[in-house]
Amino acid sequence: MARKRRQDATPPLFELELAKEPRHFDEANVARLGLISIQERIPEGYASWEEEFEVLGKPVKLACYANPNVGGVPHGLDNEVSLALIALYLNAGSPPDGTFTTTAYQILKLMGFDTSGYYYRALKESLLRLTTATYVLSEAWRADGRWQSVSFRYIDKLEFTSGKEGSLDRSSVIRITLAKEIVRSLQNRYTKPIDIEFMASLKRPLSRALYRLLDAQRLSPEREEPLAQLEVGLMEWAAACKIVHKRPDKVRRTLEPAHRELIERRYLRSVEYVGRGKNQTIVYVFGEEAGGIPDAEAVNLLMAEGLSFTSAYSLARRYSLGHIKERLERYRAILEAGYRPKNRLGLLVDVIRDETGKYERPTRTRRPAKRQAAQEEAEARRLEEEAAREWAEMPREAQIRRALQVAQLVLRSRISVGELEDLNRLMESGALEPRRVVEELKEALAQDRLEGWLERFRKMLPG
Repeated sequence: MARKRRQDATPPLFELELAKEPRHFDEANVARLGLISIQERIPEGYASWEEEFEVLGKPVKLACYANPNVGGVPHGLDNEVSLALIALYLNAGSPPDGTFTTTAYQILKLMGFDTSGYYYRALKESLLRLTTATYVLSEAWRADGRWQSVSFRYIDKLEFTSGKEGSLDRSSVIRITLAKEIVRSLQNRYTKPIDIEFMASLKRPLSRALYRLLDAQRLSPEREEPLAQLEVGLMEWAAACKIVHKRPDKVRRTLEPAHRELIERRYLRSVEYVGRGKNQTIVYVFGEEAGGIPDAEAVNLLMAEGLSFTSAYSLARRYSLGHIKERLERYRAILEAGYRPKNRLGLLVDVIRDETGKYERPTRTRRPAKRQAAQEEAEARRLEEEAAREWAEMPREAQIRRALQVAQLVLRSRISVGELEDLNRLMESGALEPRRVVEELKEALAQDRLEGWLERFRKMLPG
């Protein structure tokens, strides 16, 4: 199927900031366990699987029980949908109850798919599979430093507006509640970075799914450094990939197209099979495209200080974890010495970027010079101007998505899925300006007047 790589990104809503790109993180358990089969197609009626293999040197048992009436066990496209839902949840500010609102159009754009009728139908089927399939994991889920046994559905609750015959379309608004186990992991930042753009650029669903699974082995929260190569038994890997037919030659044929594309794209340098029959081992050597992702801990440390994801991601991509930790210590020492900057985040960014040595560890009697205050003000103005410029350069559809996200974040259960669709329609028609909606909602939130805003909005609705 023809795919279009996405042209704009879904912005995060952390503190209602304007940002350029989504949070590029995957939940580590989901990705590593391969809960969704990498196969593009599965046999008709294939509605369950039970597998055993090793994770981090520990044997684990997994099972999935699904509904054959909605396409059986999650597979193929469901890999990308499930990852998109994690990104959208994080971009919505990581709500503690796991509930966020999006649109069918937004999910398809984030995944890089064409917004044709075929993909709206495929998206609905995927969401239904993720809502109805039950996972039973025995001593396989990592949380709070321990192995746990859990049972859950990926999507705990699903609501959506639809067109004729219950189909999804461009205007469909979707409200999703993720499984509490996944939410807890994301809240506790048991995550790994993932290059969504690279994944979306791969041509085959099989390649994208294998990339996600491989990258989860390469990058683990339990290891400081990424793996340069991965050695795994062929049959164990077939279980991790949830390949239906386990005969060695069929497993190799299933993997071959994805191996070929990942080598062509330089994510893998080589793939080698060692041994014979069921005793074969696969040796993956990662290539140059496997690098270039910022350290997740560095991003989290910077966000904990109040930086937006965009700024944190950019800095962590440029500077090492050691550099960022050292500069954070220096920045905190400046504040502890009694200095009160006019723009705290402007100071933080300047400390991290500084190459002149002007930020020596301060003493209680020393404060940064007045010139520093001017530099902080300049950095603050630059950030404000950059945010305004980003909004102005945003396509209309991206502005509307931003306004819908803000509405969901601040109004939460006060506004229904149907009313969000009405809001979307009013902005698309030009009756409401997205930027004005955002500013009004931020002002109403600050003044505790959200009910008044809702009342005015509802008066605009027909009937």
